[in-house]
Amino acid sequence: MRFGFISHVVGDDGDSARVLREAVELARIAEEAGFDSFWIAEHHFGVQRAHCPSPLILAAAVAEHTERIRLGTAALVGSLHDPIRLAADAAMVDTLSGGRLELGLGAGADAETSRRFGRDHDARHELFTALLDELDELLAPASDLVPAPTGLQDRLWVGTASQEGFDMAMVRGLGVLTGRSSSPHGPRDEIAAHRASRYADQMTITGRTPRGGMSRSVLCADDPGRAAAALTPGIERWLPTAIAAGRLPEGYTAADYIAAGNCYVGSGAQVGADLAADAVYPYATDVLCNVQPAAPSHAAVVESLRRFGAEVIDPARSARS
Repeated sequence: MRFGFISHVVGDDGDSARVLREAVELARIAEEAGFDSFWIAEHHFGVQRAHCPSPLILAAAVAEHTERIRLGTAALVGSLHDPIRLAADAAMVDTLSGGRLELGLGAGADAETSRRFGRDHDARHELFTALLDELDELLAPASDLVPAPTGLQDRLWVGTASQEGFDMAMVRGLGVLTGRSSSPHGPRDEIAAHRASRYADQMTITGRTPRGGMSRSVLCADDPGRAAAALTPGIERWLPTAIAAGRLPEGYTAADYIAAGNCYVGSGAQVGADLAADAVYPYATDVLCNVQPAAPSHAAVVESLRRFGAEVIDPARSARS
């Protein structure tokens, strides 16, 4: 099992410089704590209070401040990108980082961003499929890209929650990055577990190595109450959107959200036990921690990374050795 962290590079004020510097610091701390990978999400126009529209540029900055940790995108919005520009930029980052890039892509979920880019949001899946077709050629060993995208074709991931997305990954031999959907009674992880199991079986049958990234909201602290308190303001800010969309009922609270198991909080030992009991865990090759939809303080995330490293990653590695 490998462990990673996904940053949505969020901040509650307009100080993008500070937020971006803190993201680079988190990557450095994650490497020190023993994490295997650090992933960056793409958001435009401040959606979700995010400050990073260009994950590959930020990944290049992270590469200069780290040595070992793998650098991922989780995910680039594939329906927005020109394939040649994307492939060339990815090859640049991979070369600068010493072959550490993991290229995760998705179709995109924000209709307003699609409109601003002049894309038909209803056609985003077709646009994404066409991008993958072109990347397959551009990142192939015979590619004429400079720098050469050596091995990058084997480090493509699809961000998806649908059966169609899992099937696409199986057919193309790609990795899968999948999260979870919240509900009033907790996440429906059995659905994702079924899809992840089928994906892993089919990949193995066809002689390919499954790569399954399981994204979970995690915050480690010395007690569950303190971790929950750090997450609560951000969840409360997000809840009206989820309620308006019909995902959660009127009157639903941040305490309800956390108690239903949508987040794993508390000591590293407790969080590690929760992850191990997760229905998707047996089919995952990578556990990817995040703090969405909340935005705890930078200090709280730093503490969580260090605790997770000392109390989850270190014992897991000791048990394997």
